Amino acid sequence: MMAPGTTRPFLSRLSRPARLLPVAALALALPLRAHAQASIITGNQVTQATVETIDSTSGEVLLRDRDGGLITVDIPRKVHNLPHIQPGDRINIRFFQTIGADVVPADSPPPESTVTSARGVSNRHPHGMMVSFRRKRVRIAAVDPAHHVVTTVGPAGATQTITVHNKAMQALLPTLKVGDTVDVTTMDAVSFEVMNRVITSTATVQEGTGTTTAPTAPAPATPAPATGH
Repeated sequence: MMAPGTTRPFLSRLSRPARLLPVAALALALPLRAHAQASIITGNQVTQATVETIDSTSGEVLLRDRDGGLITVDIPRKVHNLPHIQPGDRINIRFFQTIGADVVPADSPPPESTVTSARGVSNRHPHGMMVSFRRKRVRIAAVDPAHHVVTTVGPAGATQTITVHNKAMQALLPTLKVGDTVDVTTMDAVSFEVMNRVITSTATVQEGTGTTTAPTAPAPATPAPATGH
């Protein structure tokens, strides 16, 4: 759920929507030649934000940062091991993203996507982290390095033509040829603390309880002094 026309990207001040955990379209334009791998940092940011809405069906969490811009975080529905958040929560969030690619044999096993998550406590605040590896296999249908354009065919046969704007990515286009099979991996690492809630430990400590020792025999009674008549 993103308010049209009001979303400010996470890493720049352009007008296009900001998404922290996308399967980035530009990733499809990253391959190197056979058996080579490339990895480019596409996001690295720290900010504070307020939770606006949570879509339990899609996993989208809409955040508003301190400057009023909107950020969308996609949390896969199968991820449950994260602190509970709700609209109105104030969070500190850290984000790091890379995109990598590899030209692979067409008959190699298909890549699998994975998600790892954990929760804990940071300075008494609920803390969560998630690392997502989103992997997709495409085939190069056409490439035009002079105009920075590449066309790919996805697993379902859908064709996508992409204009590459990043100079580091543009340098990779001449290494491609039609028919290449490319595995694209987008790695997203997100960690956050919920600042408006504090976790109080339920553990109790008793001090001065002493130690247990073996019982000792009672001291013999002292006879009463004799009295004269």
